[in-house]
Amino acid sequence: MRISRLTIDKLGIQMYDRVSAVLAELIANAYDADAEHVKITLPFGQYLARRIEGKVKDQGFEIVIEDDGGGMTAQEVNDYYLNVGYNRRVKRSDVTPRFQRQVMGRKGIGKLAPFGICREVEVISAGGTKTDRGYPVSNLILDLDDILTEQSDASGNVEPYHPKLGRKDGGYADTTGTTLILRRFDRRRVPTGEELDRQMAARFGLTQVNWSVQLEDSTGAGRVIELGTLQVDIMPNTRIEVGNRPVNVDGQFYPVSGWIAYAKDPYKDEVMAGVRLYARGKIVAQTRDFDIKTGFTGEFKMRSYLTGAIHAEWLDEDEDFVRTDRQDIIWNSDLGTSLREWGRELLKELAAKSEASTGQRAWDLFLEGSQLDERLKVAHPNDRAIRDSVLRAARSLITRADRDSIRDPDYRDRMVRLAYAIGPHSTLLTTLYEVASVTDGATDVILDLFEKARLVEMYSLGQVAQERVGAIEQLRRLVSAPSTVERQLQKLIETAPWILYPDWTPLSFNQSLASTRTSFQSWYLAKYGEDIVTSVIDNSDKKPDFVMLNHEGRLEIIEIKRPQHALADEEFDRAFGYLTAVRKFIDDTSVVKASFPEARLTIVCDALNLDALRLNAIRTDSEIFHKTWHDLLESASRSHEDFLKVVGEMQGELPELSAEGE
Repeated sequence: MRISRLTIDKLGIQMYDRVSAVLAELIANAYDADAEHVKITLPFGQYLARRIEGKVKDQGFEIVIEDDGGGMTAQEVNDYYLNVGYNRRVKRSDVTPRFQRQVMGRKGIGKLAPFGICREVEVISAGGTKTDRGYPVSNLILDLDDILTEQSDASGNVEPYHPKLGRKDGGYADTTGTTLILRRFDRRRVPTGEELDRQMAARFGLTQVNWSVQLEDSTGAGRVIELGTLQVDIMPNTRIEVGNRPVNVDGQFYPVSGWIAYAKDPYKDEVMAGVRLYARGKIVAQTRDFDIKTGFTGEFKMRSYLTGAIHAEWLDEDEDFVRTDRQDIIWNSDLGTSLREWGRELLKELAAKSEASTGQRAWDLFLEGSQLDERLKVAHPNDRAIRDSVLRAARSLITRADRDSIRDPDYRDRMVRLAYAIGPHSTLLTTLYEVASVTDGATDVILDLFEKARLVEMYSLGQVAQERVGAIEQLRRLVSAPSTVERQLQKLIETAPWILYPDWTPLSFNQSLASTRTSFQSWYLAKYGEDIVTSVIDNSDKKPDFVMLNHEGRLEIIEIKRPQHALADEEFDRAFGYLTAVRKFIDDTSVVKASFPEARLTIVCDALNLDALRLNAIRTDSEIFHKTWHDLLESASRSHEDFLKVVGEMQGELPELSAEGE
């Protein structure tokens, strides 16, 4: 077997293409070298190279990594550092000689990580036994282009690669340690100081004496960051310690330590999302949900705010369960499968346990942003019942809202108006109860009842508005999700036809539609010998061929395709065939024709991949319409805003408060 040097391209460039991933490998190497201090100098927030006139142009930056570890002699450089795939744990020791640290490196390829972002690495290392002149220095320069250019001898054997020697090679240094200098970069961006702090802290889950990492900005700003533990603000009463919850693998228990919880605020970036898994102090995996299935209490908030750090040393010990790039573990192994099941049970417990805390946090944010309590006191200073009823309605409305929505002023305003429409209904019910229970003095109570009588209408409008809020949010989620299937969209349109027809109301729904659907399906079977389905609601086993609705005395054929789907010729022909069949059915059935004299076809899909003839049919036939999902989402949102505006005009608006709360 012969291994091409192009393997380095796969192990280096393609596995470590982010600055943070590269730095993590080099920091781990310094840790394994028994370093106490690591200093990394790099340009915060800068592109290392830029694309100019179609070509990548290096910006002249350097990234310098210095450590005060044991360093290497020239012999050690050849035997270990230049030996790709050298397994230190097997060949030398599983612990470091000075501090007895558990060695992080295992596969011997982390040294290639810099080539994921640059094409030249200079190594300056002083180690070995101290002489009268100091510690001997090895200085070599690795060039990726030269490494990947294979030279063969007369027998056809690939010649080994010989790095260039630097000017310091053969010299001496007062102390041991290694410096790496990275140059000639590809187009990569260095994160900002804040991003680097979080990303590097997330990759290392260890804090111990005799170990520090410093990041210094080389752009002239002079900023220095001391790498510490990733700080995540935890929502009160959500943290679960896992030290007493080992992972059970066929009766054998594997110890873990750490915690999981809900974050108090949304993630600042991806490194904070989900649970981080560590082995030997270094991240080996990150999971948002342990692949847990849907349908449990608190699911939405769990997927949005889960965070945690779990240490499981056995993932990187006798048997290697860590993926080569150390970005994940091998989940389909026995230990990985058991760990996944263990995590799922833990998440269910956390989600159920934390419902009250997440709900309270959402409510606090809503009150702070909307000033609803203060505004109600200004609008209804002497009517505590009204204020309480609106607050109760608002709390119910935002119970399952995510915090990003709550931070949106438009969303808060919609919820305030909706609560103002719905809430007073409970006050009306209380008044009615008082009327029914009193014998004397009923006149005052009845006058109070008439004072609040308009609240009945407000409640009815509020119910409709609440349903529309839910439908629009569901439509938004479905349109945005790649996994959405047609059945989900069919059901939404059938239960909320106003998404297609803004003027549709429950009063316009003709109860004969259900029997018309049944009659059409029987007629179609008899005429064409094919069993079709025209409703998704009462058909859990069969996929609807299309959805049949009614609007303004017409039978509506709704042909629905999943988001981002382009309608093909054969799909259009099938839908047009259904329109033709419905028209024939109307002509053949006088009873149906009396109620629904016309038929129309609406195709909902994001693109049309049709020939000219079919495109022309859509343009010229006044009873064929095409809408995209974003068209529907926009029109439904506008329709809903108009509806809320009418509600607001009927009920009046709550006052806005100034910055001083006056």
